[in-house]
Amino acid sequence: MNSDSQVPPSPSPGRSHPGQNSAQTQPVQPQKILDALPVVVWQADSQGSIISLSARWQTLTGYSPQLSLGEAFWDRLAEQEGASSRQQWHTFCQQQQPFTLYLNVVQTGGTFSRVLVMGEPLRDEQAQPMGWVGTMQSVDEGGPVPPELDYGQHFLAAVLDNLSNGIVACDSQGVLTLTNRATQEIHQKPFRQIPAEQWANYYNLYRSDGLTPLDRDENPLYQALLGESVQNAEVVIKPDQGPPHTVLASGDPIVAPDGQTLGAVVVLQDITERKQAEQELQESEQRWQLALEGAGDGIFDWNLMTNKAFLSLPWKQTLGYEEYEVENSFEGWRSLVHPDDLEDAAAALDAHFKHEEPLYQAEFRMRCKDGSYKWILARAQTQKDENGQPIRMLGLHQDITPQKLAEQKLAEMNRALESRVNTQDSQLAEANHQNEALAAQEQTARQQAKVAKAETQLYEKIVKNIQVGFLVWHSTDLTSIEAFELLVANPAAERLLDMELQDKIGDRIDAVFPEYVKNHPNNLLALLQVIRSQHPRTMGNASILLPTGATRVLCLRAFPLPDACVGIAFEPTADASD
Repeated sequence: MNSDSQVPPSPSPGRSHPGQNSAQTQPVQPQKILDALPVVVWQADSQGSIISLSARWQTLTGYSPQLSLGEAFWDRLAEQEGASSRQQWHTFCQQQQPFTLYLNVVQTGGTFSRVLVMGEPLRDEQAQPMGWVGTMQSVDEGGPVPPELDYGQHFLAAVLDNLSNGIVACDSQGVLTLTNRATQEIHQKPFRQIPAEQWANYYNLYRSDGLTPLDRDENPLYQALLGESVQNAEVVIKPDQGPPHTVLASGDPIVAPDGQTLGAVVVLQDITERKQAEQELQESEQRWQLALEGAGDGIFDWNLMTNKAFLSLPWKQTLGYEEYEVENSFEGWRSLVHPDDLEDAAAALDAHFKHEEPLYQAEFRMRCKDGSYKWILARAQTQKDENGQPIRMLGLHQDITPQKLAEQKLAEMNRALESRVNTQDSQLAEANHQNEALAAQEQTARQQAKVAKAETQLYEKIVKNIQVGFLVWHSTDLTSIEAFELLVANPAAERLLDMELQDKIGDRIDAVFPEYVKNHPNNLLALLQVIRSQHPRTMGNASILLPTGATRVLCLRAFPLPDACVGIAFEPTADASD
């Protein structure tokens, strides 16, 4: 311990903290650390009057720490040495120097315990005395000083600076009295004794949005000083040098046994990395959702554990709804299914969940915003937990209304034809003519069904394996065809291009595909136009030079993404060969 040690007034041992939940991880409170030390940790004001005793005091004497503060402390000394020891104590306090003193303290059973008291002055940054802190431990009469006492002194001085969480304390007037090393590393500023009105300006404190300066009354330390128990208040700190930090502040007032507020203390937990990870995950999920939407019809992602669902905007727009007009849940989907089709759709879903069908597939009608109905083909697969129970479903909705209407019209015409043949032989020639028309329409319907089947097969591949290659590029300069940087590449892209792309994330396009940039500048101009116009575009076929020296013909489709990004979906052409 050195003479410049700064320790905040400690809350009374055993004081509860309203709002804490033992089932949740909470920052370690400084008083709990002091109570766990093998020595009694005491604190006195500038006049030497004891204002705090750690829980070890009760183990040593049998008396409650709260009932042994102030003048009551001297009542715990042996009667024959009370006056002289008290005088010696105050002499040391007046000298403002570290001291060692042997005392006899009275235990609850009337016996005495010989203790060694070691004390050291607390000073502010101007080296002015502001109080005392020290340790106390039982020793044998005339025996050597236990080595753990010296350790305890040094440990007490270093413990706060070695906490991973920041510690900040103020006195009863709202003047800062302590910041530990972790706090100073976050602020990148030296400790200063400043009033509450200057905290936010000096330490660059902001609300959780990182933009609005933190008012004094919103500061967790000031709220604790007013008597509140603050838990996990989010604050943003913007140092003059370095990136911002987001911290969770939890604090309580420091209250003396007589009810007087001595100050307040807060613990700061730095959650900057966690917040950044959450933001990056959210942005990544948004990019993939947009990429999938660019390649298919409506997408749904149903969490079976929470019943929450992601229903893509194209999914809702197919039925004429805006984003906010359909609830993102199973009930939101169920409420739009035609009542006559609901039982069959539910049966198909149940069969898939019972492993009777590997792929969920169902056709049903869904109500549009204008009251009409569209026929929907739903295909999906589920993700299962370790016990084989479904926990998540991901799938596609495809509008098959034109095919269904063609089938219905064909059926109606067949019925009409049969009626005419049975009732009017004279209309046989006309019936034959109509039959030819029906056959042509049937062929058209079959062709449409064939095309629809090919499309649904593509959607099924996307749902199962996402075999279509996806690359996401970000343009740092919309006037330059070479200013594209690689943001995302899926496994299918690496397989189709025979390249390891994950280590090229962030590289420019001329470094990743130099031959393509050189031979296809017009295609790069087209990518810039996709970003500017915010309209997708089919790029056609392109020959890509593979690392092996071979070429592969790929069919490219570009679609816009937010923040000056463009996505490219590609797959081999039907006649492509390496």
